[in-house]
Parts: sequence; structure tokens; C-alpha cells
Amino acid sequence: MTDAATAEPLTAKPDVSQDLALVSDTVGTARLAIDKGHLVDMTGLDQAVADLCAAAAALPAPHQRSTAQKLSRLAQDLAALADALKTQHDVFERASAADARLRSADAYGSAADGTRR
Repeated sequence: MTDAATAEPLTAKPDVSQDLALVSDTVGTARLAIDKGHLVDMTGLDQAVADLCAAAAALPAPHQRSTAQKLSRLAQDLAALADALKTQHDVFERASAADARLRSADAYGSAADGTRR
């Protein structure tokens, strides 16, 4: 016998639309933060998207089409986020490499322009 207080009613279903809006807003906020040069922690985003896809597939047929369109838009937003993250990563890598060259030059007693100190 199940505990009535903890058992989920058979008619209960997650609000996929609300969860989709939350993930979409999170992706948009992250993209804006990256565009402003901030670092973002996207831990758990992949699982949230996977959960959304699974929940959308379980929706009744009349709701699947509109949800699929929203998921398609989310996929586009995720691709743009991935591009922004790659660009940010490349910028940090170039800055790190330049910093390493300067530290090496300082360690060996030569200036960044190649002249000896």
C-alpha cells in the first residue's frame, strides 16, 4: 500500500511549458552575461534539457506540436549560447597565452619586445 501523502496523483503531470520557459530564460540570461564578459556556470543545463525533451515526448498529442516548436527555438538559443561560450573560451585562451609569454620573458630576463634587461 502506498502512502497517500507521498504518492503522486495519476492525473498530475509536470508543467512542461513552465519548465521550458524557465530553461529558455536561463539560457537567455547566460548569453547576456557572457556577452558582457562574465563567466557562467551551466552545470545541470544538459540534464534540464534532457528532462524537458522526455517530458515533451510524454505529452498528449495535441500539446506536442506547440511544445516541439518551443523546443526547436530552445535548440537555436542553445546553439547561440554554445557559440558565445566558444568565443569566450577562445578569448581567455589567447589572453592566457599572452600572459604566459610575458611571464616567460620576465623569468629569463628579457623584455616582451625581445630586448635584454
